Amino acid sequence: MTDARQARDMKDTLTVLNYLQERHPFCSDPSLRSISTGVHAHPSVNVDKAKAVGNTILVSMDGQTTAEYTFKKRDQAITMSTKSSVKIDGEAVQMDLQLLFQRLTIAAKASQDLASVFKYELCSHPSALFDISLLLRQPQKPVLADAIWALHTPDLLGVTGHVQYVLDGGALVQRIPWTRGSTYKDICKLYSEYVTRKYGEAVVVFDGYQGTSTKDMTHRRRAGGRVGATVTMDEYMPVTMNKDEFLANNTNKQQFINMLSGHLQKKNCQTYHAPGDADLLIVQKAVESATTTNTVLIGDDTDLLILLIYHANLKSHNLFFTPEPKKSTKKTTCLEHQGCQAAAGSQCVHSHPLHPCNSRV
Repeated sequence: MTDARQARDMKDTLTVLNYLQERHPFCSDPSLRSISTGVHAHPSVNVDKAKAVGNTILVSMDGQTTAEYTFKKRDQAITMSTKSSVKIDGEAVQMDLQLLFQRLTIAAKASQDLASVFKYELCSHPSALFDISLLLRQPQKPVLADAIWALHTPDLLGVTGHVQYVLDGGALVQRIPWTRGSTYKDICKLYSEYVTRKYGEAVVVFDGYQGTSTKDMTHRRRAGGRVGATVTMDEYMPVTMNKDEFLANNTNKQQFINMLSGHLQKKNCQTYHAPGDADLLIVQKAVESATTTNTVLIGDDTDLLILLIYHANLKSHNLFFTPEPKKSTKKTTCLEHQGCQAAAGSQCVHSHPLHPCNSRV
């Protein structure tokens, strides 16, 4: 009961209260999750019912000797770290191996000539459109940009006057590495400082991940089979997951985009959120900006170039298209008119108001 002990106990009590206040453990969300990391448990996890599981095991032991009884894995409590599925190309797939073996055996017995069976594709989807992972085959769109780029060798010119930058938020999120142990607030601060330092009060347009989108197949392909756990996050929570794993979960990505949007707005940047794929909205904001000032659209997607060519207003100010400058960039080009001496992020000298520029290593 000394003063020093009371002071230490009070300090520890406040530490626990602050910890719980930041992480909201007593919210109405019924899901099972880690208080410290916010990671949600798989529906099969029942470690919170460990006492009931243990009692069930004790009941099953009644009337058996020690030599007779065997602890079965399926009777044990399942924790968040338990692997209950098989990974195929990095993706978790639930599989009943016994049922699979039985079906293969029946198929083998039913066929008199297996060689003739394997002459056919025996697939439920057209292989010309879908690959083996049931994802739509990716079109070779960069070939178009490369073909246009090969036609021109423009000179490099400096940017003069006021320029409004419009950024592809999806590319921006992937651009900056995350440091494990930093809080989500620290990471958002890195993004906002990066944008304001390079592009000033820019316009940033983000994709939406709350519903279905024409780009869902692309998102699954980019995830590479990774399936990230859902995280209930706040600004002061430390980052404990790998960036790619975290962003592989659409719920996590949408939460982070909403948080990042708030930080960018505090830096006087304009942010917009598309309900799904943002390519069209990005181009519309760039074209709208070009009606009042010279505009540079920062993005790496060939779709943006095609949409710019279609939606551009020929009577507006100069409109440039350029990817994010890289340290190893050696060539810069304007992708539209032959003889146009324009560079990525530089003042265009051609009379045509639309100059989608690109750079390649």
